[in-house]
Amino acid sequence: MGNLLLLAVIYNIKTVSAHRKDWWKYTTIYEIYIWSFMDSDGDGVGDMKGISSKLDHFVDLGIETIWISPFFRSPMRDLGYDVANYTEVDPQFGSMEDFDELMNEMKKRGLKLIVDFAINHSSDDHLWFQKSIEKVEPYTDYYVWKDAKGYNKNGDPIPPNNWISIFGGTAWKWNEKREQFYYHQFAERQPDLNLRNPILKAEIKNIMKFWFDKGVDGARLDATKHYIEDLQLRDESCENPSNNSYAYISWDDCDHIYTTNLWESYEFIHELREYVDTNFNTNDVEIILIAEAYTDSNHTLAYFGTPEYKIAHFPFNFGFVGLKTIPSPTSFDEAIKYWLMATPAHGVANWVSENHDNFRTANRLMPEFMDIMVISILTLPGIACIYYGQEIGMMGYPLRSDQIRDPNNDGHDVGQTRDTERLPMQWDSSKNGGFSSNTETWLPVNPNYWQLNVESQKKDPNSRYNMFKALSKLRKTKTLKYGNFKSFVVSSSVYAFARSLADQPTFITILNLGAETELTHLHHSIPKLPITMTVHAASINSGYGPGDVVKSHPRFPETFVLRPMSAVVVSTP
Repeated sequence: MGNLLLLAVIYNIKTVSAHRKDWWKYTTIYEIYIWSFMDSDGDGVGDMKGISSKLDHFVDLGIETIWISPFFRSPMRDLGYDVANYTEVDPQFGSMEDFDELMNEMKKRGLKLIVDFAINHSSDDHLWFQKSIEKVEPYTDYYVWKDAKGYNKNGDPIPPNNWISIFGGTAWKWNEKREQFYYHQFAERQPDLNLRNPILKAEIKNIMKFWFDKGVDGARLDATKHYIEDLQLRDESCENPSNNSYAYISWDDCDHIYTTNLWESYEFIHELREYVDTNFNTNDVEIILIAEAYTDSNHTLAYFGTPEYKIAHFPFNFGFVGLKTIPSPTSFDEAIKYWLMATPAHGVANWVSENHDNFRTANRLMPEFMDIMVISILTLPGIACIYYGQEIGMMGYPLRSDQIRDPNNDGHDVGQTRDTERLPMQWDSSKNGGFSSNTETWLPVNPNYWQLNVESQKKDPNSRYNMFKALSKLRKTKTLKYGNFKSFVVSSSVYAFARSLADQPTFITILNLGAETELTHLHHSIPKLPITMTVHAASINSGYGPGDVVKSHPRFPETFVLRPMSAVVVSTP
């Protein structure tokens, strides 16, 4: 195989003690899509009490932080991302008392909670919008209202410019009562909030205070790149000529330089950060703000701000979510190195491979790659972001057209709907995978629940669940919290990275990204390795388990063999 060593990068993490203020820098964030996690009342939809009933699941897994998708009062035209009241729990998910109980039970277990703030827009059912239509102060300018550009020959009002909605067609909706257009970057019943309005900004801060006073530990800020638009309403450049026939122009046809990534959006988050730091954060406590933006790397990294001008605590890194083919060791190494080196010194890296808006790993790539992703995310430096069900290897399932519930994202097209990654959690082999006692669930449970579920995997020592537990335990070691990072392209198929810290064990993550069995001569590639190493965690297809001993030196018949598309984490003595 030869010595194909490539020393990729050394990434130093300060070896400081972990005060309460540092909790988020090394945490594992577990995203709960509330519709699909656990149904407590038998209506086929997940809820607050359902989450409360499963909190010991997180303790057992070693999870420290939970992020819950929007649970605020909503008409559910965008499944909760269209908020009608930001300080009420939607009755479908329970009551405020249920939330308080959840918060109390989480605190008992030392768990942190992140809430999902969709403040780029609200529902048109929101009282703010209804009063804005009527021009009742102070709500008159809570939304982006503009006069018609003119009127066509039929007397119909012409939108102010050619801006396009993400869901297709013009981003402007005429309101007969107010006789103006309102702007909506998403669905037409999701009017954009005017985040330049100082009174509205104060209102948003009060909403944040409401939840932080209840004990919430942070906010995920949804769709941040869309927050603020060009004041001059300049047309954007589109591939298709604009003849006011917006139905034939898609969002991807235009260059959105006037509606996304404006600096004023970053300034608004900076203002929220100053508010949180001034009013809530102390030497011992840190409430965090997380930015969510599907944008290029430069605009993503800008959310870190600077030590003097802080913006979000971190933006989600969607590099792994974007993987559509199995990477080579070199390309995988480059993606990891880029993010580690680009993350500023005052920032913390993070890793995401699945979420509620993208196909699961098994559906985008292949089932065997699920373990590689989880093992990588949980042993790389920084914050690990996990989507519910990843701990057991949940997969999407092709739905019939009559089963689709996603009203947007081309929801009429089975190939595009986000429902496939939002199927109910698979707890056991009973009816509906133990998710609900109802005859039907809001989305069908994947038919593989009879054998792929939490209960069965808990009993199986060679399961993804127990692999995840082993990795969570490793994440709490000083080495994986504070250790240095070195990466190695061992061969055309094998990639490895080491985490090391003085006077602590070194952990090495080894991945076979190829389709063939690899006789892996680590001793030739990674300097100063001991010949004997101990396995701490391994993919279920690897043939290894915790406690197994492997050799780094090619000494037949003890050569370290890696099966195709498998991964192991080993340690030095």
